[in-house]
Order: sequence, then structure tokens, then C-alpha cells
Amino acid sequence: MKKLPRSVVFVAVLGLVALPGTFAAEGPKAKIFAKYDTNKNGAIDGDEVAAVRKAFAAEPKGEFATYDKDHDGKLSDEEIAGIKPPGAKKDGEKKGAGKKKADAK
Repeated sequence: MKKLPRSVVFVAVLGLVALPGTFAAEGPKAKIFAKYDTNKNGAIDGDEVAAVRKAFAAEPKGEFATYDKDHDGKLSDEEIAGIKPPGAKKDGEKKGAGKKKADAK
């Protein structure tokens, strides 16, 4: 039986490991967040909040229905903040942002 080159096996294993993260990044929450974070600062803020509320009011059983946690028919600031996808930092920070060289010690 012929052996596969190690590089082929490595690429295959790497593909299996990388794929789940790729699809998770494109989940429903990430897609909604990307759609409404129009200034791409990592937060739904300002006019974006108004756009989210307008979209929810127009279609209460649509893409935002699961975020209305108290089922009052409105999205509070806290409920909108819950749209942030996993791994995102609060207030629009990027992962690792804010660390200074002195902090790394």
C-alpha cells in the first residue's frame, strides 16, 4: 500500500481543524452584526442602533426576534449589545487591543 506524503496529511488535518471556526464566524449572529455594524468599529452604536430597532419594528418575528429576551416587542440597549458575536470585545475593542508593551510583562 502506498503512503501519502506527510504534507498532504498535514494539509488535510489542518483543513479539518480550520473549517469549524470558519463556519462559526459566519453564523447568524455574526451575519446580523456584520450587516448592521456599518462603520465596522466592532459595536452597534449610534445610527446603527436606530437601524436595528427600525428593522425589528418592521418585522418583529424576523432576524431579531430571539434577541428580544423580555418579549416586550422592543430591543433595549442590553438586548442589542447581545447581538455581538462570540469572541468580540466590548465597546468595539479588537482582540488584544489596548495591551501595551509594559502590560505584556
